[in-house]
Amino acid sequence: MKSKPIGARLRCCLFGGILLVSCVPAAWAATLWSVPDSYLGTGYFFGPGAYMIPTPLFPAMIRNLAFTSDRDFVTPFWNNGADAPNIAAETDFPPVDGRLSDGTRINENVDLGTFILAGTRFLPAVGEGGEFSGQQVAVAMVDGNLVMVMDLILDLGIGPRGVIRLPLYGSTGTLTIPGPQVTASGLVGPKQAGPLPTGETISGRVGDFNGDGCIDGTLVAVGVMPLSSPIYPGQPFAFSRNFETDVPIDGVVHGSAEDVDKAYGVMF
Repeated sequence: MKSKPIGARLRCCLFGGILLVSCVPAAWAATLWSVPDSYLGTGYFFGPGAYMIPTPLFPAMIRNLAFTSDRDFVTPFWNNGADAPNIAAETDFPPVDGRLSDGTRINENVDLGTFILAGTRFLPAVGEGGEFSGQQVAVAMVDGNLVMVMDLILDLGIGPRGVIRLPLYGSTGTLTIPGPQVTASGLVGPKQAGPLPTGETISGRVGDFNGDGCIDGTLVAVGVMPLSSPIYPGQPFAFSRNFETDVPIDGVVHGSAEDVDKAYGVMF
């Protein structure tokens, strides 16, 4: 059978997830995590632009993943305001109310820790109002790699002018570092995401690399900071996120440790 285009599959997955979450037993829910003391740690953020020091990524705990097929899943939008559980980063950006500083509601199934980039502290979150309605959607492609999309937001905690929306496209496959934003006056910033030049590739992997019988791997993502961003506007970035899950695996592995180490190797 011919695979649907990625956009169509994502839309089907998202719609199916909404239906599934309302009727599936809680026992079907799964968890994905990426924390400093887990296998390989959290990973690194490269850039933006000429900021050369790779930054350790904030921890992540994604709860209540609901499978819409044997390979695809959605993390539904859920928010109960100030009531627990709240996301970890909110404790550094009071009040703890389930919202960003511009009033955007946070998907509290996606629990992210505080992110410090180039000395600036952010509240990272997946929030409502974007293309995926605050949900996280993951689709397994025909080549075995996982594609994950979400409405990622970085919030400086100062209101609307400090809220940076970074619609995220991640993959366990290979992505190319983009160039900077081009405006009528020319390029905005250098052709690099930290030590990774425009045109360089960064690769992830998916399998069972820690040998616990469950899926783990590395998700990579690339992008360009929006021109409205108060820091590094229009400049490229990339990141490489290591993750573990409690989802059993069938033994198939895609990608390699060598590909992942190539990205991290620029630091040593």
